[in-house]
Amino acid sequence: MSLRVQDLVAGYGATVVLDGISLEVARGGALAILGRNGAGKTSLLRTLMGYTTRQRGSITLDGQPLESLPVHQRVRAGLGYVPQGRDIFPSLSVQENLAVGLRPGGLSLDAVYALFPSLAARRASTGNRLSGGEQQMLAIARALVSDPRVLLLDEPSQGLAPLVVRELANVIRTMCEAGVTILLIEQNMKLAETVAHELHVMVKGRIVFAAAPAEFRAREDEIRARYLAVSQPAGA
Repeated sequence: MSLRVQDLVAGYGATVVLDGISLEVARGGALAILGRNGAGKTSLLRTLMGYTTRQRGSITLDGQPLESLPVHQRVRAGLGYVPQGRDIFPSLSVQENLAVGLRPGGLSLDAVYALFPSLAARRASTGNRLSGGEQQMLAIARALVSDPRVLLLDEPSQGLAPLVVRELANVIRTMCEAGVTILLIEQNMKLAETVAHELHVMVKGRIVFAAAPAEFRAREDEIRARYLAVSQPAGA
């Protein structure tokens, strides 16, 4: 087992956002978490990285406890994080952005450019001159050169054209085949169903539904109406 979270309660100061989260993702597996805005999805990834206040619960990677480690030691242990908004360095070139994250054992620059051909063509371009799709691919590539065993992706398809989303799906599949474990936060249900081996739905800091893609697709209308549709105020 690669990543295991057990009874995780966490938040910001005394405010609880995650209320007893438990999940497991095997090596090379992909787990997608869906939910409305404000459900706690991003807070889950931030808690795994050590950016929130953990009140209870455990986080282990290949049996190694992470919950008491500072952020930089979690990265060294094998967690890679691609936050919503990408956070690339806009004034640095593609090559320089990648060099910042480069660690022994991670993907080489040649391997990155083979996986992301569009970045190879733009390696001398600064981050602020890239398209949204290129910036997203750069953020993922920068995480991969740090040698992650688990990659945490926060809504990577947000704002991307359908063609770029398909390219993103292919990259995620390739990473899983290479043994990287993926924990994916997504609003794009089609992408999640395409790449994930298991899908969870989060509501108010709790996992309320979990299923394999086939069952999820069979019950998609029910799940969407019950857990994912935005409720309208009375009289709207």
